[in-house]
Amino acid sequence: MPSRSTSVDYERDLRLDKTARPAAGGGARTDARPGASHAAVEAPVSRPADFPAVEEFLQLLARAVRQFHTYPATSPLCTDAISACHKVLASLDGRDRLACRVTPRELIVNDIGTGGGTIVEHEVVRRLHRAHVAALDIDRIASPRDLSRFSTDVLRCDDLVTSKTTLAELLAEHGVETIATRLAQRPEMLEVGTPPASRSHLVTRERRRQALLAAAGPASYLYPPDKGWVRLDPSVIFDTVSLVDLAILVDDPADIASMLLRLTDDEAGAESRDGALQQKFSDVATLLAALDPPLARVMFSKLARAVLDLGPERRTDLLRRKILPGLLDGRADGAVLRDFPNVDLAESLCLLMDLETAAPELLTTALDRLDLPADRRQAVAPWLEARLRGGAAPAVPAGAGGREPEINRHVRRLIRINPSEGKSFADFAAFDLSIDDQTTATLGRIQESIARTDTPVAQLRFLLNLVRLEPNPALADAFLRRSLTALAELERAARLQDLAAWAAQYGRLADALRESRPDVADAISNALAAFCTPDRALALSVLYARDADGQARANELVEAFGAAMAPAFVALLDDPDMRTRARALVPLMCDHSRLLAPALAVRLGHGGVAAARAIIKVLGFAGPGYENALAEQLQHGDDQTAREALQALAHIGSIRAAGIVGVHLRQGASSVRAAAEEALRHFPPAAAAAALRDLLASREFILQHPRIAVRLLERAEQTGLTDLQPAMRALVSLRFRFWNPAVVRVALKARTMIGPQ
Repeated sequence: MPSRSTSVDYERDLRLDKTARPAAGGGARTDARPGASHAAVEAPVSRPADFPAVEEFLQLLARAVRQFHTYPATSPLCTDAISACHKVLASLDGRDRLACRVTPRELIVNDIGTGGGTIVEHEVVRRLHRAHVAALDIDRIASPRDLSRFSTDVLRCDDLVTSKTTLAELLAEHGVETIATRLAQRPEMLEVGTPPASRSHLVTRERRRQALLAAAGPASYLYPPDKGWVRLDPSVIFDTVSLVDLAILVDDPADIASMLLRLTDDEAGAESRDGALQQKFSDVATLLAALDPPLARVMFSKLARAVLDLGPERRTDLLRRKILPGLLDGRADGAVLRDFPNVDLAESLCLLMDLETAAPELLTTALDRLDLPADRRQAVAPWLEARLRGGAAPAVPAGAGGREPEINRHVRRLIRINPSEGKSFADFAAFDLSIDDQTTATLGRIQESIARTDTPVAQLRFLLNLVRLEPNPALADAFLRRSLTALAELERAARLQDLAAWAAQYGRLADALRESRPDVADAISNALAAFCTPDRALALSVLYARDADGQARANELVEAFGAAMAPAFVALLDDPDMRTRARALVPLMCDHSRLLAPALAVRLGHGGVAAARAIIKVLGFAGPGYENALAEQLQHGDDQTAREALQALAHIGSIRAAGIVGVHLRQGASSVRAAAEEALRHFPPAAAAAALRDLLASREFILQHPRIAVRLLERAEQTGLTDLQPAMRALVSLRFRFWNPAVVRVALKARTMIGPQ
């Protein structure tokens, strides 16, 4: 992890302390030469030809961020802003990527500052700077979705300051790969003080050894570059300090662990030395193992003492999770056991017996891995034997008649290793693989459960979880295509109930993701709609018309797929050949009118006449809320379609629907006026009375259609409608129009209904 000498933090620390040294993240050492602090005279920078387009793009991007901050993401203002931004980005033919450096007030593009004091600074630059973003890189092929995600994620930069999540991680979580961010350096200052001359000598010697090793290949780093900065005495001549150097300069392994924990931005955990050692033990062991073997042996003895000084619970947890597994796997973690006292070593190794599959031979393997001297091994062995006698595992029972069970012999044949290949079977044989009656029964149950596995259901469950976790809609779409294959298998097996259940689960997932990941939710809805083909809609209609059981199954499927069925239903209604075979389709749609109406309403007027009439009827069953859509169909050139719309409005029965029928009765074409009058008769009393008041208050309507007015008054009298007296009093004066007997009859009828005054 070589350092960069141009870091602002480095120059600041030099001015304050004259003691700061950058710490590299691995074993390689690189020299750091601080840059000059005086301002250099810069040559004028020429503006590229496409720089005005770049500035326009940044302005539009900032405007899009502001729109997303003010309006919902689905607002036309947001979508229009993203469309304009994407159009300008795609026009940047002279560059594949737009690279910007982020300063506190502006963006630097091609060494030219832009955006200062504008909407770019207020909406983008300041938020990126607060999120510690140093550079922004946007690919020219970024999609509108990527730009939308970036705009919404930038708005969360203020929240990112108090959390561990970075903007780059947030973009990756949402599947954005064309927009990259690079964080500014936030180094941790590590106090080392004045190391003794002997330690400085060890560091110099270790560096020479590491330099010889580095010639064989590139160095591997544990932490990002420039993450840590070490404060040393000014007399120390080290320009850089690697983590290996740090392991030598710091005497206590627990202090090393605390420093490593700070490099991962875990300040709270670094305050506890024991907790830091528990979390960073593997990294500390890796650093010590990289030292010269004699020096590493001394450092591991200190690490062993630090582990033994831990509390009982921490020490046991560390042994079980890291040290003992590291010993069996041959990692550096297990080397610390060599410096444990005999009693502590025996007790630690006996923790291996807590494993469910462990056998006593596992302790022998662990001892072999430690490579202890013969005299010490003989001293530890009695402690292990005493521990085994106190809690040994039961002996493995033989088969019937003392013979080895057949399954045991089969297992031995499977795990046999040819000695000529030079492989060791000791590690594997250390585990208890003997099979007793209980294990045999368990294996039998596993075999039966595998045979009983419902493959389509297992695939659907697995794919559903993948879609739930996947932020990239392209990958989610691939998972959904596999899901449709599994749904088709359920359909071929006539498992309609399971098909409905899983389709409903995918639909609920789409609803749950509608706010957080609308693009993935749309992918789920589109996949369900793709599964619902016109042929399947026809089969569903036939199933609904078959019998009561088929009707129940069809209802389950429609409830499960929901609005995804709408495109298939409309396509089926538009096909004359298939429509004649789907006689029960319209009743089925009416039974689920509230579920299907939103998706059907947007398709009204975009299909054939037969589909329009069916949709109109379904909207009438759906209830209030679709009056305006039905009102538009009253202007349809087809009289039958207009009559269907009037009947649907009457079925809705709202005051708004009655007013629309009244307007059409007063101003509509004569061909459907009778249908409008009949529809008005079927409205509830309150809605009908409101429409009659409007009609009777129109003198123009009375004079043009007196016969209709008389019939409406007679209908009102029969049904006992009230609150019509003010309108009828205005009609009484028309009795003097003796030259128009029809109008006089209206006036007389109104006077009769009012009664004596």
